Amino acid sequence: MEDFVINKLLTEKPVDETMKLYSTMAQMFNDVAKGSNYHFPEILVKEFLSLNIPHNVRILDVGAGTGNVGKLLHASGYKNIDALDGCEEMLSYAKQLNGVYKQFITAIVKSDTQLPINDRTYDVVLMSGVTCPSHIDVENYQQIFRLLKSGGIIGWIKEDDYILGRNSERYRDGSYQKSLEKYLKEKKLIEMHGFNPKRIPNATLGRPGDLYFFEVQ
Repeated sequence: MEDFVINKLLTEKPVDETMKLYSTMAQMFNDVAKGSNYHFPEILVKEFLSLNIPHNVRILDVGAGTGNVGKLLHASGYKNIDALDGCEEMLSYAKQLNGVYKQFITAIVKSDTQLPINDRTYDVVLMSGVTCPSHIDVENYQQIFRLLKSGGIIGWIKEDDYILGRNSERYRDGSYQKSLEKYLKEKKLIEMHGFNPKRIPNATLGRPGDLYFFEVQ
């Protein structure tokens, strides 16, 4: 399973190819996650809950996939959740989760394509396992920032650079962190203490995960 995740899912390739790959594996995605010791949704939601955000906020689950983050949020009392994913086949499974999501948006986060969502729509954006090669590029995060209200919260968890750097130069030698620092210098993000990143052990593939939370201006 590790070889498939690292050398298939997490290699550099056009994001459209990644969506095609997900469409072929949608039915078995949760089995792949289980076989990879993939705990990102549980970790992300647990840390989000620690922020004590009011339950009436509007949340966008970016890269919602089969709905694992949404299920946990819904079970914790958050009922105003929308799902966005670039793979319709993955979202078809999220749609089977009765009442978890209010809206489903099929769209790929790209620098040259505006997402079909109005500016300043959401209070919170969460991303689990999609801030990695051939998924959502760090340069494209601005497409997501504009969806958040001023003072809104964005949080995500990704594989550590040891895993991502095996097939991508953009995750070696601190390159990813330097890209995030650009947003901080431009005042587009405000750092939340303890989350830049927070290293979580045994998050996936027996390796740590890097957890981030920021306030968006």
